[in-house]
Amino acid sequence: MTLIITIAYLITRLPIFRKMIYQRVGIGGLFVLIIIFGMFGVIGNYTALVVEPGNQSVVSNLWNPTLQTNNAVADTRNIGIIIGGFFGGPIVGIGASIIAGGHRLLMGGFISEATLWVSILGGCLAGWFGYKWREMRFIKPKYMFFTSIVILTVQILAIPFIADNHRAAFELISFTGPPIIIVNGIGIWICAMIFYNVVQEEERTRANQTVKTFSIADRTFSLFRGGLNEKSAKESTKIIKQLTGVEHVAITRGIRELAYTGSLSNHKRHEQEDLVLRKQVLATGKSVLKEPRAKWLFSKKSNSRAFIVVPFYVHDKTIGTITFYYASSTHITSVEKELVEGLGKLFSNQLELGEIERHNLLLQNAKIEALQAQIQPHFLFNALNTIVALCRIDPMLARNLLLHLSTYLRNNLSGIADFLVPISKEMENVQAYLAIEQARFPDKFEVHIAIDPELIDYGIPPFIIQPLVENAIKYGGFKKTKAKGKVSIDIKRVSETLISIEVADNGVGVAADRIVDLGERVVKSSKDGSGTALFNIKERLTALYSQEACFVVNSDMGKGTKVIIILPAEH
Repeated sequence: MTLIITIAYLITRLPIFRKMIYQRVGIGGLFVLIIIFGMFGVIGNYTALVVEPGNQSVVSNLWNPTLQTNNAVADTRNIGIIIGGFFGGPIVGIGASIIAGGHRLLMGGFISEATLWVSILGGCLAGWFGYKWREMRFIKPKYMFFTSIVILTVQILAIPFIADNHRAAFELISFTGPPIIIVNGIGIWICAMIFYNVVQEEERTRANQTVKTFSIADRTFSLFRGGLNEKSAKESTKIIKQLTGVEHVAITRGIRELAYTGSLSNHKRHEQEDLVLRKQVLATGKSVLKEPRAKWLFSKKSNSRAFIVVPFYVHDKTIGTITFYYASSTHITSVEKELVEGLGKLFSNQLELGEIERHNLLLQNAKIEALQAQIQPHFLFNALNTIVALCRIDPMLARNLLLHLSTYLRNNLSGIADFLVPISKEMENVQAYLAIEQARFPDKFEVHIAIDPELIDYGIPPFIIQPLVENAIKYGGFKKTKAKGKVSIDIKRVSETLISIEVADNGVGVAADRIVDLGERVVKSSKDGSGTALFNIKERLTALYSQEACFVVNSDMGKGTKVIIILPAEH
């Protein structure tokens, strides 16, 4: 029985066993289970008690490969057969019974042929019960015990009817039958208890992981809903480390690391290796497990550490990664892998929900900004003052400026409710703005516009070109220098599916320490501007096109600034 318990425990360590409990296995898996439970039965044959039915005495009880013609055995073969049928169904039950029963037939002795047939009968019955119980997902050990007693009794009673010598077979079962039924029944109950406890323990672990996952989701939802940035990443890594018990956690946007719970001088981490694996995850969208070649349970060496890199998705695009670091690969169980995979999907869903909310918010902000643009005090007063001043000296120019101003205001009003507007309409707004500014500052700057004629009716988000032109004029320094400034607008196709919008100037440029912030965040307001317009444009592009849009700012001090937008071509 000690050997049986050991074998039963070892079976629970096999991945195929766990798969068998929760789902149906394929042909290959069934074949493996037949071999496992069949060999379980074979071991029961070898550890049997050899008896002589005539004088009802025990001959020997240790590893008997062959039997005399007048010998029989009291064995535990049926433990493997019946347990295999209960858990694996009819195919496993019959297959295991053929292996174990066939081996018993080859051992020879009294009633060997009858033993083969009753073994197959037991496998069929156990498999039938296992099939019926499948809908219950898992049957309790006590039901297995009582059912196995019934099956074993049927087997024992069937032997005299199948054996050639009915009388001798009846004498044999009267001697060996009750012990075989009791011992095999207890063995099946013990095995069922071991299997049941292992599954229950795994289910408890899964339940704990589920509770842990919900707790993490509850505490990180408000963070990731605001987007994947340094603040949300830092707070989230602390929560994840606290609730999961991993050694460290790191979050990246792209390959740029936003947060890491360890210190930067932590030599247990191989940053170059991390970078390579993160690039792999970003490229493939699949998780990567990194384990050391030598797995030591208590090792504190850096090469004994293990980690899992999981991707972040937003609109089916991989935008970042989360890395879970473990002190040893022995901490990474199948349940742990499922946990981190689930957290990755959970955080991705949170980010996607946040993107949807931000998208809606940005659309509302766009409406507000458009309304504000209509009544900007400085622009409106300056334009009106310029028109008033020109009324006497150049009435026609004043009239034209009034028309441009009305066009500018009308386009702002009509663009409030539009997701996309034709490039021609957006450029009409730009031209109206430029006409007013050139009237205010004559001969201070000139504008060059180059637009691919095929793109004139293509749709783009409203209010993305005019703010760039306004920035070029406002912060290019043209109003204070004697040299004539230049602003160029270039709209062209870069591929079948993408168009490029470039707004460049030859102004004073932007300092290198500020260029990294433009489009990424809003800085404190200063004489050089806060970058609000660029930030809003990039945020709107990200909300509308996710990772399909590109926003780049290049600048050299004293040479000028160029803003490049690449977005999908929508006709």
